[in-house]
Amino acid sequence: MSPVRELYPAPSNLPNTSTFNSKPVPQVIARDNLFRWSAADSKRKRQKSTASQTSSEPTVCFHVGNESRETSQASFLSYVWNTGLDSNCASCGEPFHSGRDVPIRTIGLERNSPLRPSSVIDITQDPISPWNLRIFNRHFSCIKSNKVNYIPISHAWHESVAAAQDTHTESIEVARIVYQTPVKTLLALAEDSLDCEIWHDYLSVPQWRADVQKQLLLAIPEIYNYATQTVIHLDDVKAVHITNQAKSSPYNRFIVDFTTIIRSRWFDRMWVTLEYIRSKDVVILTEDYKICEHNARDLCLRLDALHSKWVKQRGNSEVTQEIWKQNTTLKRMNSWIDMEAWKNEEGMYRTLGWAIGILGHRQCRRTRDYFLALGKMLDFVPMKDPLILVEDRFQYFLSLATHALVLGDYTPLLFIPPSGEKRDDRAPWLRGYSTAGWKVWDLGRCHRKATYDSIIRNGRIQPTLETVGVIEWFEYHGFEGEAQLVVDHVLSKTVRAQGRDPKALCESMDRIFPLDERKGVNMNWKDTGQQDHAQIYDLHKIEGFLEEYASLLDGEGGQKATSKRLDIVKKITTALKLNKRGNYAGDSRLDMAAGEAGWFLREYGRAMEGICRVSCKICGRRSMFRITIWEELKPDAAQVYRIPGLLYDDTVPEGVGVVVQENRVLGKTMYATPACACSRLETVEFG
Repeated sequence: MSPVRELYPAPSNLPNTSTFNSKPVPQVIARDNLFRWSAADSKRKRQKSTASQTSSEPTVCFHVGNESRETSQASFLSYVWNTGLDSNCASCGEPFHSGRDVPIRTIGLERNSPLRPSSVIDITQDPISPWNLRIFNRHFSCIKSNKVNYIPISHAWHESVAAAQDTHTESIEVARIVYQTPVKTLLALAEDSLDCEIWHDYLSVPQWRADVQKQLLLAIPEIYNYATQTVIHLDDVKAVHITNQAKSSPYNRFIVDFTTIIRSRWFDRMWVTLEYIRSKDVVILTEDYKICEHNARDLCLRLDALHSKWVKQRGNSEVTQEIWKQNTTLKRMNSWIDMEAWKNEEGMYRTLGWAIGILGHRQCRRTRDYFLALGKMLDFVPMKDPLILVEDRFQYFLSLATHALVLGDYTPLLFIPPSGEKRDDRAPWLRGYSTAGWKVWDLGRCHRKATYDSIIRNGRIQPTLETVGVIEWFEYHGFEGEAQLVVDHVLSKTVRAQGRDPKALCESMDRIFPLDERKGVNMNWKDTGQQDHAQIYDLHKIEGFLEEYASLLDGEGGQKATSKRLDIVKKITTALKLNKRGNYAGDSRLDMAAGEAGWFLREYGRAMEGICRVSCKICGRRSMFRITIWEELKPDAAQVYRIPGLLYDDTVPEGVGVVVQENRVLGKTMYATPACACSRLETVEFG
């Protein structure tokens, strides 16, 4: 979503600020009665390790079942990422059948067998743990039947680890990371239970066995959903940045801590998004290996509330600029908020567009994975093996979009075409199949489904839409510059199109400069009735101003007349509250419109917002509308249709629609509320 659309209301159920405390990495080694590990022990261990390096190759020991297995440090990755940790099921003792069963491999600490003094383990010198790792391979069915508890770890891969995985290259440095990261994580979790097990894909997935890896890729949602708790590892965020959110920090401190958290590379990655959404309770592990006392949802809500507070005090533009200066963007926070909403909010409709809006801000190493993750988010089960179908990106995305349309999801018809994507004659309406990015979708979450949700009939896309009218003319508009001149330009077009009716003027201005409290993200979405302009504006006063303005508009020009007209424009601007701060932001309606138009220009490299005059096909009434256009529009050929009932974050009730020309969608509307009493339904065919 655009920076100007990144406004979320402060939630009423804010977490208690006292809960945002972190507890230090537990000193379980010193406290445990079964094994005491002193500084002197550590020193002797290091001395023996150093002394033995001249005569013995460093090794790493694992406990698998009743066996103690050892591998040389030089071949560590080949060992753990191939078959070195394989075994029969730790629960039932039966083997795993290729192509049918995949081992759910969890990792724990083997507390009964400390490291042998003769072992040389250079890659594990930090942290120094008195225990080896124990490996458990189980059937998923055995885990469920025996109610085995484990904690999956959601983390962003280190680039060096990803490179070694891709190239099948051994590396001592990568081996150190692959071993140490799960060990440090286990030690951080050990305060609650020394016997805990984790699922960490650095060791839980045999990365160099493509067949097993692919099967586990499809099982990730279930792996995370089964566990009662998931840990997300923000390995570049210190605990202090999170604990600071418990305080009433000054603005500058808030900006630093806020941006440090959302700038975390964890928010860059795509698979972790699906892991988070499918998890139950989620807690945070920090860079300094501290477990935050309360969960990620509390932190997300707290950050959202603090951001909303500062936006209301200082304005959306200023706060957004300050966030940009910290080398990050609010899109990352919005993505987190959306993840929470997708995961927990009742009444939200999980659409393909919203899934793209969440996943499309993240990075993935393989485009295939992006499309598979989209399918998993929407519980899409294709007739064909997804790993085979996804090799044809167009066919996979077509199947996924069709799945969404069948469920009454209009978002595929509202996608903005990616730059350079060619129309495919197999499905001319389909957009977004060529990209793994968010820019096809910009309207956010769906708060209310369309009244008529049968979109596909007889194998063709034929939704029932409400006709708005024919576009007689259109112009791009950035709504930038001096406020009086912007309002004067729009006002002159409006008066010439629809006359001197004050109520019609208010309706048109609301369609072009919508009230922020009417947008889906800010309102009680059940309250979708039409607003009463007589309660919002002084129509009698506006009528007087309008009469005077129209007289000057139709009269002779000249500097004096222009000056007088602009004076009246200023009064009309005030009467219409166009320069008034919004209820949910420090920006005025004029500022918001300019920001939105500028966002399209910045993100897509071309103007897309504009105003148009539409003539109703039934009564002939002419009215002004604001539309978003991405293809060339032909006046008197293009028509506007409304999608009754549909409501997204960045739209107003009864404002969502499409601009159709020659059975193609070439634009959309977000604020196209009814301009007349006509309400004729049509079956409109696309493609």
